[in-house]
Amino acid sequence: MDINNSIQLAFQHYQAGDLQRAGNICEKIVKIQPNNITAANLLGIICYQLKDYDSAIKYSKKLINLNPDNDQAYYRLAYSLEEKGEVDEAIMHYQKSLSINPNFAAAYYNLGTIFQDKRIYDEAISHYQKALQIDQNLYEAYYNLGLIFSEKGRFNEAIAYYQKALQINPELVDAYYNLGNAYRNVKQLDEAIIYYQKALQIDPYFANAVNNLGIALQDKGQTNEAIACFQKALELNPGLINTYMSMGNALNEQGKQEEAIIIYRKAILLNPHDFRARLAKCISQLPIIYSEQSHIQICRDHYFDELIKLQDSVSFSALENINSAADAVGSQQPFYLAYQGLNDRELQHFYGNLICQVMSLRYPQFAGRPAMPLHSSGEPLRIGFVSGFFRVHSNWKIPIRGWIENIDKKRFSLYGYYTGNKKDKATEDARSSFTCLVEDIDSFEELCRIIRDDNLHILIYPEIGMDSMSTRLASLRLSPIQCTSWGHPDTSGLPTIDYFLSSDLMEPADADDHYTEKLIRLPNLSIYYTPLDFPPSDINRETFGIHQKSVLYLCCQSLFKYLPQYDEVYPRIAKEVGDCQFLFISHKSNYVTERFRQRIYKSFEKFGLRADNYIVFLPRLDISQYNAINSLSDIYLDSIGWSGCNSTFEAIAYNLPIVTLPGELMRGRHTSAILTIMGVTETIASSQDEYLELAVRLGVDSEWRKQISEKIAANKNRVYRDKRCITALEDFLEHIVKEELK
Repeated sequence: MDINNSIQLAFQHYQAGDLQRAGNICEKIVKIQPNNITAANLLGIICYQLKDYDSAIKYSKKLINLNPDNDQAYYRLAYSLEEKGEVDEAIMHYQKSLSINPNFAAAYYNLGTIFQDKRIYDEAISHYQKALQIDQNLYEAYYNLGLIFSEKGRFNEAIAYYQKALQINPELVDAYYNLGNAYRNVKQLDEAIIYYQKALQIDPYFANAVNNLGIALQDKGQTNEAIACFQKALELNPGLINTYMSMGNALNEQGKQEEAIIIYRKAILLNPHDFRARLAKCISQLPIIYSEQSHIQICRDHYFDELIKLQDSVSFSALENINSAADAVGSQQPFYLAYQGLNDRELQHFYGNLICQVMSLRYPQFAGRPAMPLHSSGEPLRIGFVSGFFRVHSNWKIPIRGWIENIDKKRFSLYGYYTGNKKDKATEDARSSFTCLVEDIDSFEELCRIIRDDNLHILIYPEIGMDSMSTRLASLRLSPIQCTSWGHPDTSGLPTIDYFLSSDLMEPADADDHYTEKLIRLPNLSIYYTPLDFPPSDINRETFGIHQKSVLYLCCQSLFKYLPQYDEVYPRIAKEVGDCQFLFISHKSNYVTERFRQRIYKSFEKFGLRADNYIVFLPRLDISQYNAINSLSDIYLDSIGWSGCNSTFEAIAYNLPIVTLPGELMRGRHTSAILTIMGVTETIASSQDEYLELAVRLGVDSEWRKQISEKIAANKNRVYRDKRCITALEDFLEHIVKEELK
């Protein structure tokens, strides 16, 4: 055969797209002339394009033997090896192609994808950036850099790379989607919504984009719109277990626990071993609002049954199941269990043991108790605080701020670990109180490592049960001694937590039986509280449609703090006082507010009263509006079973007379402790009937009301800036370290 003519014919077929004919001709040529570089090269290209990787490898190697400086042959060899899963050998040949041709952008890019798949992110970033120095239009490299920086939790950098990819390719639907994800992670929800919508303009059937649009809307508080998105996503793809979870969570947030449980069951049907769905179904047995007292024990029993099923569902021998279970820890927490008004020790102990077992198996490197660091005389102890509330929040005001600002910095070096993302003036104040404040760490393992490497003597979690990351961290052993406190005033149940820091005045005599931790009774209220400044307001009764002359009883707690067995207190007061109104604050969920409204209205009907004449549901209030309501009210009615604390301090700032009934648990005794320190014990009831009598007397006897108000004004300074609790806390911290080092 005429070799030259045959090669020309092969090229003609190749250019016409007839790869098979072109390849057949080249195979005949190399049989006749095994060292024909042109035929071997074209045959290697054809096999590569036909995805016949075994043949591509064969002819690429043949070409390399004939021409060792052929960078393209090394590239095709590397690519074919990569496609066959032989990535380590592929890396070597990509690097060889780059040693021949340092400007080979595709080789840098492909190396980047290999390192990205191997999660060697720094190498991947370096290779993508080198590829982009050569070819600035390589939008895939920008996009992949966005994915890597998202994975690393560096979302602002990820956003910049996604945007560069879209400048080159405005139709890259996945870039819009991941831009939405990145913006959602940095809490820029409006931008996230925009980019999810742009992704859906290109691909209306992109179910994950519809789902994540729903999550962003839910984060904005637009729960109904979010649920509509989840429903649409499930119409597009009924197998999206994450969407069932998102929809269940949204229904839960609305207070529709029964509907949420149905949705979680559907998720469990898709994956019976999904710990996250089973945990959500378990926690959903604890509703926000109870219709009647008997419902509390029913829900409690259901919750315990589901805890047992949850434990039985975990295969502790399967690594995959352990990993997914650990990822789910903290996603749902039994927050509303504490609001049932009962001793939760046994239930929390069961729950705490389960999640600690899961976390210790997933993170064995952080599960063992570290040795107590040595401590030299005169050297400050290293004390850590983990919280999601180093910002303006009730937990910042009580107990965090007073402790971290007033602990002796010569005796203690304080280390803060902020698991939240909202930042304000309080965050700045926190930074000034800590030797170091660790912020913006999205990687759980990295944060564990940072805390361990700080070699702390003691680690304090002020509010276990209110923040997902804090709960996950507290389930491990990141310090030799770990404590919690009453930012969420219930036992954590975690075997990893040694001490519960509480108030001597708030704890009943049998309080040790309420905690899995060892109870530490700090003196008085256990907190150092600084009164807040409340500027004057021009808000009046007309602003909220309140009667001008009615006696106003402020009932400002979250609606879930009001248990049904105490509903009759309000109509009984109304029956005696006559012209009065009870000011409740609406829940963020209209559904929850309506369920509470129906329940409280029934209690008024029993006494032949029309509730509309007495009950006012105020809208959600900002700080200035809330303070104004305190100034307008006549009497503060403390919620029975779960007492106010921050709200009580805010009431006494306006010298409001307060009626309280101490409960059997610490969380029902905050206000009585505050009044006791002030010496205003006249309005502390010993029974529900006495609570009623005191509330009525304050309502009808304006002179006595004035006397109580004046007494509060004269004595409230006694509860402020209490250094005794700080001294006791410091002594406790030093003592337990010394005991450990003996």
